[in-house]
Amino acid sequence: MTDPASSWVRRAEQALTTGSARSEDDTLVSVHRPPLVDVEGTKAILAPVLAAIVWAAAIFREMVTHSSLDPIGMILRLIALGLTLRVLLLGGQFFERLRVWLATSRYGLVLTPEGLLYRTPSHDIAIPRDRVMGVMEKGQWQQRKAGRRWSEVFVVVDPALGRTHLALPPVFDETPGRLAERLMRWRGAPPEEREVDAAPAPMASRVYDQAVAGLSEPGTAVVHHDLGWLKKGPYALLLVAGIAVDAMARGGSAVWDALDPWMAAVFFMVLLAVPARWFWTTRREVSPRKGLTMVLHPAEVLIRTDKGILRSRYKELLKVSIDGKTKWSVLEGAHEARQLVLQRKHAPAIRYDEPYLGIPVEVGKLLIDAYRAGWLPYAADGAVDEEE
Repeated sequence: MTDPASSWVRRAEQALTTGSARSEDDTLVSVHRPPLVDVEGTKAILAPVLAAIVWAAAIFREMVTHSSLDPIGMILRLIALGLTLRVLLLGGQFFERLRVWLATSRYGLVLTPEGLLYRTPSHDIAIPRDRVMGVMEKGQWQQRKAGRRWSEVFVVVDPALGRTHLALPPVFDETPGRLAERLMRWRGAPPEEREVDAAPAPMASRVYDQAVAGLSEPGTAVVHHDLGWLKKGPYALLLVAGIAVDAMARGGSAVWDALDPWMAAVFFMVLLAVPARWFWTTRREVSPRKGLTMVLHPAEVLIRTDKGILRSRYKELLKVSIDGKTKWSVLEGAHEARQLVLQRKHAPAIRYDEPYLGIPVEVGKLLIDAYRAGWLPYAADGAVDEEE
C-alpha cells in the first residue's frame, strides 16, 4: 500500500527535478537571486572603508603629536577599533549572504495541497500542510522597504516534527512579502480556536528538567539558547580599556613611572568593574536555564530564573506581541532591539530580549499563539502522523 505522505513528497521532488509541476494543484515557486546590496549590504561594504579612513587619521594624529596618549588620537583609535569590530560582524553576515546568493539555483520550494517541500543545497525538508502553525516575514510590515530586499520568511511548524520553524531565505518569489502572502494563502484559514483544557504540570521543575535531558512529554516544545546574548556585552568599555592599555604600553617607561601604583590599580579596577559585573549578572541569569530559554507545556509557558520556575498559563495571557526600540551598540551600531512581550492578566508583563530568546521573536510569538489557540499540541481527528 502506498504511503500518502511519501506520494506527495515524491511528486514535489519530481517537480524540482524537472522544473515544472505535473499536477495543477502543485506550485513550483520561482527562484531569483536575492539582492546583495540593500541597506545592510551597503553598511557591510562601507564599513571597511570607514575603518581604514579612521585608522589612517589616528595614525597620522599620533605621528604629528609624537604621543600615544594624545586625547584626540586615542578617541580616533577607539572609533577605529569599534569600526573594525563592526567590519568583522557585518563581514560575516555579508559572506553568509554571498553564500546563499551563489547557491541560489540549488534552492527549491514546492507547495502541494498536502504539504511543502523545501530544498536547500544540503538537504530537503518536507512539512505537512496541517503542521504549519503560522507564516510571518521578519520585521514589522510598516517598516519594510518596498521592492526586493534581504529578509527571511519564517514558517512556524509543529515542534513535534523536530524543529520549531523554517527560515526561508529571500530567493523565492519576487519579494519576501509576496512569498509570505503566497504561503499564507496556501496554508488557508487556520482552524477554529479551541479551549486549552490541558492541566498544568503538577511539578513544573520536573517538566523543565525533563526538557533539559531531552525527555519531554509529547506536546511539549523546547526552545534552546544560542550565542546571541554575547552581542549584549559591554564592548564599549572593553574597547576603552584596550585603547588605554595600548596607549600606555606604547608610551614607554616614562608613562608608567609617572603613575603611582594606587592610581594604576584604581584605573584598572574601574575599567574591569563593568565587564565583570556584566559577566556575573549574565551568568546568574542564563545559567539557571540550563541551556533552555523556555519550555512550552500544553497548558503553560515555563521559564526558569534564578528565583525558580516562572509559570504563565495560556488562559492568563492577554496578548503576545513584539516590541522594538532603536538602540546603539559598538557591534551593531544603530539597530532595532526587539523583545517578545507576554502580557498577563494578573501579573506584570514578561519581556524577553531577542538575543536571549534563541529563536526570532516572530517565531516565539507564533508558537505561543498556536498554544493559546489550542492548535498545539497537534491533534486532528483521523489525522495520520506522517513521521511515524
